[in-house]
Amino acid sequence: MGKFRALAAPHGLFVEYERDRAGRDIGLQLTRTNQAGDGKIVTPALIWFQMKGIMAATLAFADYQKSEEVVLDLEVAHLRFWFLNIQPTYLAVYVESADQFLAVDLQKWVQRNYGEEILRLDQKTVRVKVDKRNVLDGHFFRIVLDRNLIPVLRSTLRQEDDTGIARFLRDSSVVQWLHNCREGGRDARLMVIKWMSKMRTEVYFQSKTPEGEWESFRTHWQFSMGDLSSTFPYLDFTPALEAMPVRWSETDEYFDGTPFEVWHESFSVTDTSTGDELDDEEFDGECLLDLGNERYSYGDMGGGEMIEHRLAIDLNEIGERWAATLQVLVGAEVMSVAAEPHMISVAPWHARDV
Repeated sequence: MGKFRALAAPHGLFVEYERDRAGRDIGLQLTRTNQAGDGKIVTPALIWFQMKGIMAATLAFADYQKSEEVVLDLEVAHLRFWFLNIQPTYLAVYVESADQFLAVDLQKWVQRNYGEEILRLDQKTVRVKVDKRNVLDGHFFRIVLDRNLIPVLRSTLRQEDDTGIARFLRDSSVVQWLHNCREGGRDARLMVIKWMSKMRTEVYFQSKTPEGEWESFRTHWQFSMGDLSSTFPYLDFTPALEAMPVRWSETDEYFDGTPFEVWHESFSVTDTSTGDELDDEEFDGECLLDLGNERYSYGDMGGGEMIEHRLAIDLNEIGERWAATLQVLVGAEVMSVAAEPHMISVAPWHARDV
């Protein structure tokens, strides 16, 4: 338990039962750094852990390295209790040979594997498999904090579904930063880099004073990113070069003289700073970035490998609503937002079963 306490202590306050009668070993009232950066705020998110260990004599390090998961048996009666409980319970498994904690949300595990059938299951134990990607680390606690704040924020963010609330929590620091840019008279932009040979898109949130240089606030890498409006629904975009689809038809005839229409598709490119349309017959479709709603940015090709897009940004109606909500939540010390430059990476391999 000492190793777990040392790992979890920076992320919350411990909560314990006076007598262990609930099938849960220890609770954690999650905290986050306050807005001033000189202390902690206690969030409404309370989670519980059931501790298990796998000794080195049971699972050698060489065998752990070869496997994709660890396996252990849990009592059905406990799984029923955790499944029906309002607050989530996480199974924390310590693998001694690897000196590694893994963790999984037991409520969600039961839902995926049994659902309500667990209430009628006529056996004493079931085998639980925990994927090795579910490392219990700082990233785990950040994900769990955001996931467990979603129910708290449903009443405050009534117009958002749970996906929208999760996006609000992920990007609240960007919303606050952009609000501050506007208040401070700083220009804000996105620099987006699309790689032709990779599935990764890189997005850099940058700002500058009228006479200054561009400075990055957030670096956002995302695997298989869709259109920009879906990824950042709270932003308005003004690309440096905007591309618009153009369709036209020509009439041709079959051999018997019957006419038919042939439709062609291309696009026009406009410099948004001047309103002038560019005259270039060599426009490359690879240089398009989908902004959503049939809008596109046209980027600069670099070395035949990457395309760079530059877009001015501001908060749209959703962003304004989020900014106002954020002011209330920060003032009430329900949450805080990062003020320092930082990076996030959104990819399947960062996922946890939480």
